[in-house]
Amino acid sequence: MNYILKDFGKLLKQNHLSMRRYFTPLGTNSYRVYDKNIVSLSLTVDFYGAFVYILDFREGSESNSPTSEEIIDTVSRMLYVKKEQVVYKNRKTRKGTTQHKKLDDSGDMIQVTENGLSFLVNLHDYIDTGLFLDHRKTREMVRDSASNKKVLNLFAYTGSFSVYAAAGGAESIDTVDLSGNYNRWAEQNLVLNGFINPDYKFHSSDTADFLVNARNNWDRYDIIIVDPPTFSNSRKMDGVFDIQRDYVSLLKVCLDLLNKDGYIIFSTNYTQFHFDPSRFKNMELKNITHTTIDEDFSKKNKPHRCWLIEKK
Repeated sequence: MNYILKDFGKLLKQNHLSMRRYFTPLGTNSYRVYDKNIVSLSLTVDFYGAFVYILDFREGSESNSPTSEEIIDTVSRMLYVKKEQVVYKNRKTRKGTTQHKKLDDSGDMIQVTENGLSFLVNLHDYIDTGLFLDHRKTREMVRDSASNKKVLNLFAYTGSFSVYAAAGGAESIDTVDLSGNYNRWAEQNLVLNGFINPDYKFHSSDTADFLVNARNNWDRYDIIIVDPPTFSNSRKMDGVFDIQRDYVSLLKVCLDLLNKDGYIIFSTNYTQFHFDPSRFKNMELKNITHTTIDEDFSKKNKPHRCWLIEKK
């Protein structure tokens, strides 16, 4: 066990030095420094500003496996972070249709930076923190092309894509998420960066309902971001969302709402997802996964897959 902790500590130190040198000049203080690098130590370790966030994916406690206390101690020492600034959580595989539940009600937020933009994250109340680090470069893509564009951000979570669209000078942004809490969080993120605009709107709505209404109203967009959950059975929804079953109908409506020369970014972290282009007649599809994965994530063990979709 000692040799595992020793190797773990070495990797933490090396990766942190490398990532800090790369990201600090870019105005980013949130990045990954360990990504299940050792097969027998299935963890991720992320910096969020002055805090370190550990997710432990191990399903059981093996006799020769380091304890959570030993992992926290190693992270604290190797990364020179006080133990009270190390947050540890166990993320066991979800069974069937179960979903990760809220863990706490602390409401504690810290402010972090990414590419010169600011975001509020919560390291205590949920498994997910409010900022998916693996889509950093995807968000940059949106910022770089958003000038004077109409943007629709679906399944928006805490609105990080919307912040980047605003930073790129978007004409209008519709931020859509079923959760009113996440929409308030998204609005806080935009206000935090000084993006206050009556044409930047937040919709606490089921995505399917919003899209039907948008199509009926003849709304059109230049950029549509579609980063849905793998599965959702929220009580606020009619029915159940399953990405493999529902992606075709979802993207077909999005294509109906897309302006000429516009594009859709579609992404999923569902490892078994299969995209069948033959289900679409009017679509140009390009796999852009490789270009959306930044230095702190493995292009071999992809954290997500991502496609750029345009009308023919």
